[in-house]
Amino acid sequence: MENGYVKACELERGLGIPHRTLMNWLGHCRTSGPGSFYRQATLAKPRIMTADKGAECARLLAEGKRPSQVARLTGVKESTLRKAIARQAVPKLPASETPSSSEGSSKSERSREDAAAADGMGTACTRADERIKAAIGVATSATTRFEAGHDVAMAGLLAGLPALCANGLLSGLDRYLKLPKGFYSALHIVLVLGFMALARIRRPEGLRQVPPGEFGKVIGLDRVPEVRTLREKVHQMAKTGDPSGWMKELARNWMEDDPEAAGYLYADAHIRVYHGDQAKLPRRYVSCERLCLRGTSDYWINDRLGRPFFVVSKAVTSGLADTLLQDIVPELLALVPGQPSEAELAADPNRHRFVMVFDREGATQSLLSQLWRQRIAAITYRKSVKDLWSESDFQEQEVPVVTGGSTRMRLARRETELGTGEDRVPVIEVRRLTSSGHQTAIITTGRTLGSLTVASHMFARWCQENYFAYMMQH
Repeated sequence: MENGYVKACELERGLGIPHRTLMNWLGHCRTSGPGSFYRQATLAKPRIMTADKGAECARLLAEGKRPSQVARLTGVKESTLRKAIARQAVPKLPASETPSSSEGSSKSERSREDAAAADGMGTACTRADERIKAAIGVATSATTRFEAGHDVAMAGLLAGLPALCANGLLSGLDRYLKLPKGFYSALHIVLVLGFMALARIRRPEGLRQVPPGEFGKVIGLDRVPEVRTLREKVHQMAKTGDPSGWMKELARNWMEDDPEAAGYLYADAHIRVYHGDQAKLPRRYVSCERLCLRGTSDYWINDRLGRPFFVVSKAVTSGLADTLLQDIVPELLALVPGQPSEAELAADPNRHRFVMVFDREGATQSLLSQLWRQRIAAITYRKSVKDLWSESDFQEQEVPVVTGGSTRMRLARRETELGTGEDRVPVIEVRRLTSSGHQTAIITTGRTLGSLTVASHMFARWCQENYFAYMMQH
């Protein structure tokens, strides 16, 4: 091609070499000469695994440390280190000290032991003596015993144990949750469920995808219970114990820890779809699916940050209003701290015990009046708003955000009434004017609440929606 004896299109047809490749070769020949095609390429100098870094890694490996530990200590990727070891870029030094068995077992050693135990009692059932004692009723439960080990799968879950304890996971085990004598105690089962939540294992069937022996090391046992055993233990605790009493105690403790947050409670329903065939539950409309599906309605009570206090599950329900009045309000009257006394309520006819926030489903004159009879204030959106207020009534104000900071809103406030005759309920209506001209109407029976407080807490209801959308999934 360079001498003009043949064209690129002829070579392309005869040899099947792409035209672009031929032109690249021709340009390389003109700039570097024909000899450049035979010149041996120079090896690039290592940028990460330098001579000094290789010597440091070799020293740490000679001390008996594993490649994963060496990678963390030297600041290189484990894959980079292992590739350097494979191509002998890391010199092999004589071992200065052989690690003893007291430093912990490796993952491969534990896997062999767990597989060998399958010929006896089952996979990873390495504590045969304790299991026999529990089976014949000699031992109350297995002893929680942690052992040294390297590369234990999901061992990082132990970092979340203080948070679980701070939330009251282990409180009330002796009073509300009990199990008969056996290898697994109620403490073990509750820890497994707590760690499953942290590890995003949503159902017991998810344990089949996790090495049982490795997960067992995290709770101080030889293995975690299998799916059928775990379901049986949970069923026993629910049947013989008092889970609802445990939930109420946890809710009371959480409210007492943050009484200010307990003064504003958010109520909303979440439909839990049932896909099984063991029960014929009534159908209900699921908005996200746009279908009528079988399931149960869970009525959650959260604080303004989206943290849940407790839940009421209903297979058959007539709506939010009846559930609030029959099941939720009696519990809140007993749980919410810092409520004013009867004398204080009698002295101030506008004073309320606490505030409940819910969506338009509860924005009825009947529900609001029945709540106020018990001196419970409510904040909700107003239904069927047709009139528009003058834009001159709105003033731009700095509204605090419950999660911190503030935002600016154009707000207006008026006093009005819901209903007619003797059943009318006096309310405060607060409206927000958006940049598009839309007016969002909020009503509250708490007439001592300011406009900023009403707007801030009403628009913070999305924290509860985010809980339904994300936190319940993870």
